Amino acid sequence: MSEYAPEGTRERWVHDGSKRALEPFDDEETPFTKVPCVPRPHGEDAGEKSVKMEIEQNTELYRFAILMDTHGRRAINRVFDDVEETTGKAVAPTFLLYLLLDDGGCTVAEFCQACGEMLQGEGWTGYQAIQAAWEAIPVDCSQYLPDSLS
Repeated sequence: MSEYAPEGTRERWVHDGSKRALEPFDDEETPFTKVPCVPRPHGEDAGEKSVKMEIEQNTELYRFAILMDTHGRRAINRVFDDVEETTGKAVAPTFLLYLLLDDGGCTVAEFCQACGEMLQGEGWTGYQAIQAAWEAIPVDCSQYLPDSLS
């Protein structure tokens, strides 16, 4: 947009905002970190597709891909399986809490309660979502959670 656009117009607002957004790039004292980015798909399963694309392009950078969608995890695990010398795995978000439990950072009861709160808080309370959440987690939380969450 033009720097000659009249004050108060959208064109001038876009120009001024863009100029301010670029100012840090001119400052050599400002550190920047490189972050890999892939084109973002749109529509149904867009998140799973974009994660899969990122893993395909940078497999060696990832140990875990965290997503709730079972089909998305299967597709990403196929990508990991196709690459030699990688230990990557796609897992449900509850697996992150399992790593904490496995490292001694919490008790089984605390782990189960936290997983239950996550499932309820995110609205992952359907049968398939509950099954997916516990996949790859070798902990029985049935004594700490209601049947609907374990």
